[in-house]
Amino acid sequence: MLKQAENLFPDEKQRENFVLALEQGISREPAIIVLKDRPEIRTFPRLAQLSWQPEFVLRFGPEFRAPQHPLYEKGAFYSLDLSSVFSASAMMAIKSRVVNVLDLCASPGGKAIFAWKAFAPQRLMCNETIRKRTGSLIANLDRCGITGSSVWSADPSVYAKNFPEAFDLVLVDAPCSGQSLLAKGRRAEGCWNPEMIDMCVGRQRRIVGNAIQCLKPGGYLLYSTCAFSIKENEKVIQWALQQESDLEAVVVPDLKEFQSKYSEEPCYRLFPQSGLGAGAFVGLIHRKESEEPVAPFEFGEVPAAWRFGDSVPEPKVKPEPPKPEPEEAPKAKKLRPAVPKPRRRK
Repeated sequence: MLKQAENLFPDEKQRENFVLALEQGISREPAIIVLKDRPEIRTFPRLAQLSWQPEFVLRFGPEFRAPQHPLYEKGAFYSLDLSSVFSASAMMAIKSRVVNVLDLCASPGGKAIFAWKAFAPQRLMCNETIRKRTGSLIANLDRCGITGSSVWSADPSVYAKNFPEAFDLVLVDAPCSGQSLLAKGRRAEGCWNPEMIDMCVGRQRRIVGNAIQCLKPGGYLLYSTCAFSIKENEKVIQWALQQESDLEAVVVPDLKEFQSKYSEEPCYRLFPQSGLGAGAFVGLIHRKESEEPVAPFEFGEVPAAWRFGDSVPEPKVKPEPPKPEPEEAPKAKKLRPAVPKPRRRK
């Protein structure tokens, strides 16, 4: 961690504040996306609106527990950390009409629900490669009344093959080392390990490469992580822009004060010592309009495990594993330490 902190903060005082925020593990700033205008919500003990905070988002002190309010189960709002709002807010720089949205790393649904509230798209396709994570995603989309949404579990390459140049907006809240989880007081084993970071970068590039293929001319790609490493953030944006000649990074005026110091391209960072959440990174990429007219993509029958209006699947109960025989205890095996799985926060 200290080596990464030195790379991020040459200034000793800034470095100390960053490390302290991670070690204290108390960087929490709850927020909600308001989905239904209910009088009770107006009485919530909100904090002052920030310049980059959308009007449909409210933020609170750490003592307010929004998910415990009765309106949560009624789908009046979606609860998330303010740092997730920070990265999602880059979407607000999009001024063109957004009709079709694809979220390639959707669970538990925060970025997708933000996009639905911001743009009211006709189609919101939510993908979650890890099938056991689709339960919470479906439950949130159903509870919050996200019309036009669907859920599928497929490799990102499937979308690149079947939906080329189809979407106005593609979201990639990428699996990452999860370093900002430490600021919340949560475990993130191996998050500073160079092997872990390199593994995440390989996965992030593959997802982003497929996401680019899904972008229509004039479309946007939102890339975000909850990591601090430059390799997982600015370097991925730089790599993405080199993949196609018609891609450009987008300036987000509302996030100007958060411009990354580690890239000449417009991309933005929030650190935990700011007091505005656990931390986040975001970059917005635009595919330039084609010089020739492009016919709208014909979606046809779109595969889905769940569509809005379907019943919500009951959570599967795992059977208890068989108990070992008491007579013979299994011999211990020497195992190499496993590389921890990447983390993703919504």
